[in-house]
Amino acid sequence: MIAKREIKDTKIYQELDAETQKYWFDFKKSKFLHNIDTFYYSVKFKNDFTEGTIDKNVLAFRSFLKKRQDELLASYGNMISFYLEDLGNLNMLPLRFSGFYNICFEKPEEFHIFIAPKVPKSQKGDSVTCEMIVQIRSYMLWMYGVHNSFQRSYEYVKAIADMFHLDIDFVQENRVDYCWHSNYLSNPEQFFNIENFYKMRVDRFKGAHFNTEKVGSEDYLIDYIALGKRGQKCFVRIYLKSKEVVEMGYKPFFFRVWLFHGLINRYDLYCYEECFKRGNWGYLDIARLQYYVEYGQDKFYREMAADIVYKNEYQLNVTDKVRKLADQLTPRVNLVVNVEFQTMRKASKSYPLIPFKDNSDKKECKRIYDYFDNHYMIANYLTKNILRLVEPNGDSNKSRRDDCGFWKALRRTKMVDVLVPKADLPFIRQYNRRISSEVMKRQLVNKAVMLGFYNKGINNDSPAQDAMDSIMTLNDNDIKRAMRYKDKKSRQLSQTELSGLRDDFSCLDYTLVDNETGVVYSHDSIESFFLQCDD
Repeated sequence: MIAKREIKDTKIYQELDAETQKYWFDFKKSKFLHNIDTFYYSVKFKNDFTEGTIDKNVLAFRSFLKKRQDELLASYGNMISFYLEDLGNLNMLPLRFSGFYNICFEKPEEFHIFIAPKVPKSQKGDSVTCEMIVQIRSYMLWMYGVHNSFQRSYEYVKAIADMFHLDIDFVQENRVDYCWHSNYLSNPEQFFNIENFYKMRVDRFKGAHFNTEKVGSEDYLIDYIALGKRGQKCFVRIYLKSKEVVEMGYKPFFFRVWLFHGLINRYDLYCYEECFKRGNWGYLDIARLQYYVEYGQDKFYREMAADIVYKNEYQLNVTDKVRKLADQLTPRVNLVVNVEFQTMRKASKSYPLIPFKDNSDKKECKRIYDYFDNHYMIANYLTKNILRLVEPNGDSNKSRRDDCGFWKALRRTKMVDVLVPKADLPFIRQYNRRISSEVMKRQLVNKAVMLGFYNKGINNDSPAQDAMDSIMTLNDNDIKRAMRYKDKKSRQLSQTELSGLRDDFSCLDYTLVDNETGVVYSHDSIESFFLQCDD
């Protein structure tokens, strides 16, 4: 969390009026946002899925999957559609999960269903391995909440089971990640420095893995701490979530979620977006100067900042002098830290779930709903018994010390099902599409320029001419290949997330003219134009 004083001492803040100051720099102090960020659940069937099964329904299901697998291997795009009545299409993908789960169905942007056509026998000769694992994606959990996400995905599981007359025995959690996003820390590098962290941590993990990054000539940033190992009962990660979103180049919706909940302000959002467009966290200080170029009022400093922004557009060189100027002109951004507990079934199966509600009407899903009802109890156990951060000084026995302020605030976070209100979902979708399209446009223009160099040598043509020339080099094979790619991607992307988001296509209203014949080609005849050019 950036102190108000630090914001008020900057030049940009002093140049803006009170209303504009509030618009750009207002945020909530010491804010925590909790959610289940990853949710896997397993489905066990009553039917015999072992190799020597004589169950007719299982054999029919297995035969169907084999045929679909053969179609998948023969398909050019390595993806085929699987239609479920009343629900729509799933994509069948060539993905595997944990060995024998070699069938994968996907609902774009929402979940994956992994199926094991054959499962091993136990020592008793029966099967104890679940035949299906469902992975609900992070986007779906944050947009719709864990309850709604489970229900929406389970509709497809039931539809598959009903289609082949398979009987579901039970459903249980497989892996659940509990996360806390927070702007509480203004200097994570100080709070999580190795010496201070070891003074605070109370846990049973043997060691910790730290990842640091150089900042300037003397400072460093700790952007990742890990306790335990992936796949163990519990694995803990503490890292800069804002940096991860920028550098991984996906999940930009988090920027809007953080803004809605007050973890960041509009100024932070501006800076994060500029970094995201370039996929470079190191651009952060330059983005701050870019903000001053757009909204600052002092001509001298605007010109100085503009010169630095121009020089760092394609070759970053963020010196201590540049960082000092950015601190003078603009505030530092609110960094979003994520504390995440990854819990596996081998741990959660021993949790003594308290029956807060009678979920017997949920039938085979009773365990899942009991697990959801114990959300607070489980989170309380993780943040008390698995890992605590206490005051760095005090009692020689660390376990008797009070939790530090950061950990107290984390444990007080409301355990509600985080979701985006239905009325706000279109705004998130629009934002996701806009920021992603800007990234793609930037990459497209840069690649068109490079293609121009390869085709024409070093030249002084405008980027617009390079872009048009790159289109004119396409031949019929390029067009056919592009159509196959477009067909593949159209099935991989969610139609819901990309529908009804734009009604102004005036910028796409164009025609092509053959300079020799004067023939004008419309949208419908573009493909024939390329074929003619190729001939």
